[in-house]
Amino acid sequence: MTLLLSTIVISSCNKKDGVYSPKEKIDKIYVDSGSGKYLSEDWTWDNKQLKTINYYDTDGTIDHTEVFSYTDNRLSQVDNNEHGETVKYTYDKRRLHQASFYKNNSLYMSCIFEYEDGKLSDIKVTTTEADKGVNAKSTSNPLKHFLPKQSLESIDKVIKENPTRGTISFEIDVEWDGQNISEIAINMGNELSERYFFEYDDKLNPFRNFLGSDLEESLIGHGNYKSKNNVTKYTFTGSVAGLTFSESFLITYTYDGRFPATKSFDGEIEYYEYE
Repeated sequence: MTLLLSTIVISSCNKKDGVYSPKEKIDKIYVDSGSGKYLSEDWTWDNKQLKTINYYDTDGTIDHTEVFSYTDNRLSQVDNNEHGETVKYTYDKRRLHQASFYKNNSLYMSCIFEYEDGKLSDIKVTTTEADKGVNAKSTSNPLKHFLPKQSLESIDKVIKENPTRGTISFEIDVEWDGQNISEIAINMGNELSERYFFEYDDKLNPFRNFLGSDLEESLIGHGNYKSKNNVTKYTFTGSVAGLTFSESFLITYTYDGRFPATKSFDGEIEYYEYE
């Protein structure tokens, strides 16, 4: 089974997980969904370390703020105090080992990351309150960095409908093509089976090795953990409760040098400003 991570590093692929130090630091992200361009995110840095991200509503007010905490210069915790949410990250030497999600100080979900030949190969997910699903809409849910929005919603629905209403575990498998994730697979038995296939551009991904943000509910841009480049197309196939489906999505960009300046997806445009 596959859990798709969206942690991203702009430098060499042997950099420690939990260290996000892009060559171009995001300053602000604007969004236009057809009703006019508005400020969506405002990133604050302390030298090379990301400290906070403010998330804005369309009326210009702050909906919530994510606060980033570090231990030995590696990301250890992200707090969303307005929503009572916390994600804690732990590491095994250079690699991310576990992400633990808390709601109002209660453990909600945990993700264990496994590797093969130095690359992420498998994620084991355990939800401890199955009646609440995986909280697909939460910006602090660690799964949002790993999986496309459609997959999160499918898993959320399956878990909520599971009659056991207890702890549920599943896995996510990750396949690579060079420095980009080429495929992920999710299997929850008869209830849910999905496969995602990705294509990329040849420009640099500004979110490589990033953990902690939402970017409009993770529209696949945060569905490519450690991928060097930006997703231009993804296709997903699968079945939910016996019903099969297949669909493809295109993502287009304009660029400022080696990095995206805008990203267009599903009628929405994101604008990136860098420091």
